[in-house]
Amino acid sequence: MIKFDKFYTHSFYYFISVYVVELLLACSLYFYLPDVIPVHIGLSSADAYDKEKWLVLFVPCLMTLVSYIFKPEFVEKRYPLGPTISAYIKLILFLVQLLGVVKSIQYFYILILLAFN
Repeated sequence: MIKFDKFYTHSFYYFISVYVVELLLACSLYFYLPDVIPVHIGLSSADAYDKEKWLVLFVPCLMTLVSYIFKPEFVEKRYPLGPTISAYIKLILFLVQLLGVVKSIQYFYILILLAFN
């Protein structure tokens, strides 16, 4: 369980660094984006659009907030149930964060295609 605790702590910093890079990317792409941008990505493609370009900043900011909520120190204070239960909770929260990173990378890939297409 000790190795997973270290892994969970390090993964927090990796996720935060991905979101900071995405925020910088969103700021740099802002003026190159078309007037209508996708705001929801389904399984295969974008299925909802909006004219509010500032929403591209929402994804990295929201995911950074979610990562801070799932921060290892908060999890250990909130769920002091023992090492086994705590490890399972951290595993579930890690998988949620991993899904968030994958979807946000997919979203920014589509934004890059829109900006330079």
